[in-house]
Amino acid sequence: MTDEQTSGALTPMRETALSRPDFPVARVARRLGLDPAGADLALRDDEQVRAALESSVEEFLAADDERRAGRMPTSELALDPDFPTGVGMALVGAAVLWEAQDLIPKVALRVAKDHHEDGADELAASYIALVQEAVEPGERSDDDALAWAAQSLLVSVLQRSGDPARADEIARDLAAHAIPMDLWRDDDPTLPDDSMAWHGGAFVGGIPPRRDERRLSFEDVHDYMNTLLADMRREQEAEEDGV
Repeated sequence: MTDEQTSGALTPMRETALSRPDFPVARVARRLGLDPAGADLALRDDEQVRAALESSVEEFLAADDERRAGRMPTSELALDPDFPTGVGMALVGAAVLWEAQDLIPKVALRVAKDHHEDGADELAASYIALVQEAVEPGERSDDDALAWAAQSLLVSVLQRSGDPARADEIARDLAAHAIPMDLWRDDDPTLPDDSMAWHGGAFVGGIPPRRDERRLSFEDVHDYMNTLLADMRREQEAEEDGV
């Protein structure tokens, strides 16, 4: 954490977001497992939000593991109508907003896989980029595996989206680093003993996941977060009108 986060002071980005009149405080708090009654204060307490995010991410991953194993998830979070993909996207957005970068890769990879399996390859590529943006090369071996898994998924995305030459280039890089081509299919990817550490995305910068030729940035995720919050606000108003 930065000194600013440790001191409990809000960053300008979070202050701006939380001060917006349309910020759905109660709904975001519920998504994070916080009491909506005290949400205004809770969401301004970085330590409390961080703990809630960690708990929600752990709950999400456990529920998603159950789903992928063909079992009915028992978690309360899994009862959300947006589970799994929408819940995962919201958790990634919250982790970006609260700068909990280490919580992003596992959830973002699950979201990317869901989008790819649903045929939404542009969204999948965006979340692949997020996984790799959030990883510090060589810092954590688990992160290396997640980054390479995202890179292996990118091959499938590019093959289906009509860029076989780029897909082949990345596939050769995976082979050169002893990375399994289907690593992305593992729910908890681990690297073989003879594989290489994540190299920091030598190809990611040259692979625009968007049609406008721009690679994804955290600013793009902030834009997504704003869209998500607007959607949540509309849902909240619809619920209130229906009462």
